[in-house]
Amino acid sequence: MEKKKVVLKFKEETTPSGNVVKNASFAGTLLRLSEKVWPYTNAEGKELLYKLADVRYTDAVGTTHVEPSVKVYEASYEQGMEVGETYLGRVTRSKNADGSARSPWFTLSSLVVAVNSTDADFEEYEVPAEELAV
Repeated sequence: MEKKKVVLKFKEETTPSGNVVKNASFAGTLLRLSEKVWPYTNAEGKELLYKLADVRYTDAVGTTHVEPSVKVYEASYEQGMEVGETYLGRVTRSKNADGSARSPWFTLSSLVVAVNSTDADFEEYEVPAEELAV
């Protein structure tokens, strides 16, 4: 079976260590979070702990994807993330020293993605002149 292409808006950024990467954000629903914890040493040499998660998200053209092995760092899972909740996710694309593409690095944070307000949620109120004259 052919995997569906993922369409997300990426922004090019430079990491603190000088690497050029492309990042995109998405709203991801946590489907499963592993019990096991893995260590990861970042580019600055700091060891971070993470769990793996299965996450469902919808891309920019409305296609739904389920991504296994999304990293959830200790600082996030210690906040009490719950299966079924929707959180802010991020995917980072980068290249190896030889220019070949690395596998995308998916992460999910503990920041809850809420429903944003729309214009229909507001009602205008005109302040009477006597209230303005204080």
